[in-house]
Amino acid sequence: MLRIDVDPSCGLGKTPEEIRETIEGLFDELKGALKELGDDLVEAAVGAIPNALANVAEIIGDRLSEQAADHAIDLRRVQSVRAEMVQRIWGDVIERLDFLGQLVLEWNQAAAGIGQGAYAKINTEFALGKLVARAYEITGEITVLARAGYADGALARWRSLHEVCVVAMFVSGRSDMCAQMYLSHHQVEELRLLEHNRTSGVGRVDAHRDRRASHLRRQKAAMVNRFGAAFAKDYGWASVELGCGRTTFRDLENHVGLDTLRRGYEQANNTIHGGPLAALTRISLDFAAIDGNEIPLAYGCEVAINYATASLSMLVAELCVETENADLLALNMVVQNHAREIWNQIEQERKKISGRSPRERILDRKAEQRENRKRRVTYPKASIRR
Repeated sequence: MLRIDVDPSCGLGKTPEEIRETIEGLFDELKGALKELGDDLVEAAVGAIPNALANVAEIIGDRLSEQAADHAIDLRRVQSVRAEMVQRIWGDVIERLDFLGQLVLEWNQAAAGIGQGAYAKINTEFALGKLVARAYEITGEITVLARAGYADGALARWRSLHEVCVVAMFVSGRSDMCAQMYLSHHQVEELRLLEHNRTSGVGRVDAHRDRRASHLRRQKAAMVNRFGAAFAKDYGWASVELGCGRTTFRDLENHVGLDTLRRGYEQANNTIHGGPLAALTRISLDFAAIDGNEIPLAYGCEVAINYATASLSMLVAELCVETENADLLALNMVVQNHAREIWNQIEQERKKISGRSPRERILDRKAEQRENRKRRVTYPKASIRR
């Protein structure tokens, strides 16, 4: 405890009261100085934190950059192992799918040269050429992803292939005006993108873009005036053709009979949209269980190949409906035979691995668990007769 002798006169005051007041004033000033010092320290610390974090991040970044080359080598090694496994199991099947895409492209070129059936209509022939070329390109993307072992990515690209095939089949069986509306509808979609960019502030101010948007608005207004308000909606070209106010992709799918692939399409949707099922499962498990560490990297790459083969073969079969040309019919048979070879080979490979496949192991474990539960059941004792 602090003791001050206040009896003698000192510089703090002449009387005890003056001394006490002086001391209390000194304490008040000291407390104020300490508070100001504390505030300054807190402010300095807060200001120093971002700089300290930036310095730490720079140090960590430099060290990681030094390890980037080794990391890239390890990553390439992992990817190489994955690709080698896929090649060993599904390599031949993937190559066959790649060739099937080439057959479909050649069939389309031959059909355009002959000009029968749907290809006798000028707008339809042009639209089908663009759609089949797009299908060929997507098939190439599927094979690249499958070769790398990215089964879910391959299935996601098959969804696009399925949509392209559905649209091509629908357009091929409708009027030439339908194909013309389909081709013209790109202006509606382009305008929508430009207007979205402008309202969301994406991109810089561009006079050329504004002129393009004004031109598209005039074109859209003219087409709506000609075909009706339904034309401006999604799949508006199909709505006008079908005479309804609204059309969905599911409607087109039902019209062309490709609803048989609906389950695969929904499976691909789940993969694309990032749902919890897509995060917890692999497509090859058929939604049966959560993915595990024992699943081979190559397992499931055949799913997209299987669906892609179905889409391409069904597309050519539909386009052949209205033709009697022997060359086109023969080439269609080549396509169908090649598709069956792909399916047969997939089935053979599945049989080779089915005995120890992840799905079989999961089902075996479930069966074993059920048997264990049955053994633990305690039966009630029989009642004693009197």
